[in-house]
Amino acid sequence: MPSSEIAPVQTVRLMHRKNFFGRSAGWNRVAWDYVGYMHQVRRPQDGDSVYHWVGDCAVCSNPPTYRVYSVAATKRVLKIWNTAGGVTLLLGLGAIALGIWGPVDRGGFWIGGGVGAVFLGLMVIGLAEDYFGFIGPGIWSSGHPVHRLLLPDKTED
Repeated sequence: MPSSEIAPVQTVRLMHRKNFFGRSAGWNRVAWDYVGYMHQVRRPQDGDSVYHWVGDCAVCSNPPTYRVYSVAATKRVLKIWNTAGGVTLLLGLGAIALGIWGPVDRGGFWIGGGVGAVFLGLMVIGLAEDYFGFIGPGIWSSGHPVHRLLLPDKTED
């Protein structure tokens, strides 16, 4: 995510799942419908403690609570994750190169470990792409949770 999208007043879309059971979307596929509402959330000032924002869900009486981090804290976490993902990716590529061309015994071990490190690095960079300084239900959860919190330009998969 470009850091220009991280603003002191963040526009987010709080979405609520409309159906309890998934509807059929073709052979062996299930789809879920969400309805979303835009909210303006003010982030804490840089250096202040985490702000707890209670999402105002217009559909249900169980509003989700999110931890909101400042702009500086969000950018710091993004820098750490991108650096960790990049270093892991480079180490994986180095292990693959060492397994192919290096003077090591058991080259397959190095290649396999390198491929795993490359995938791990790409996964960390991909997770950092979706991070925007909010932590709570429906941010990265697998499956289809009742509530999702997205940036306005992101689409529901």
